[in-house]
Amino acid sequence: MLFRSLFLLAAFVFCLQINGFSQKSRVGFYTGYTNANMYGKIGGERVKDDALSGITFGLILDAPISKSHISFTPTLSYAQKGRITFNENSRASNLKEWIALRYAELNANFLYNTNGAKGNWFIGGGPSISFDLPSKKVSKTDDLKTENNITFGQEANCDIRGIDYGANLITGFRMKGGFFVSFNYTVGIRNLVPVQEGNDNNIRNHSLGINLGFLINNK
Repeated sequence: MLFRSLFLLAAFVFCLQINGFSQKSRVGFYTGYTNANMYGKIGGERVKDDALSGITFGLILDAPISKSHISFTPTLSYAQKGRITFNENSRASNLKEWIALRYAELNANFLYNTNGAKGNWFIGGGPSISFDLPSKKVSKTDDLKTENNITFGQEANCDIRGIDYGANLITGFRMKGGFFVSFNYTVGIRNLVPVQEGNDNNIRNHSLGINLGFLINNK
């Protein structure tokens, strides 16, 4: 866990060093709301669970590349993902169960930016990698709530594979003063089901998000 945290911190610090690309590079922060779910097949049946709401917050770097409309805009964030799971018994009762996944997520976005009098629209995307943080499986009824830690790993006795990777798409509007709003869709391409012989189960993360943030030292 410590190694992964240090790796992400080192990666983001490296991104900060690209200030040499442009003297107008800015750093900032953001927070937002996520609507996450998982897609795939379990036992030959398509996963039809409900989305799980969560929060995200993190750091952002905006580095215009030369005099073009393109900027390199990586983010390092805490992200909540997962899904609300159902079966015949839970749907017919007051039982609610969900998988609450937590990640440290690094997105390496390249954005196209417009130029406007009051700000600029942007759109783009890039690769995404997420490192697992302590996560839980939760069961709740009207009278009782239980939590169990999720075991990450490749082995058959684990719950979910740890590291996730995929792609991130993003669009939004940035005001001249530094405030911005963005919408993003992150889709995982790694099968998170641990390796099991004769098992073709597959399940992957995906999430929608809306974020509000501010870029410091805006020019």
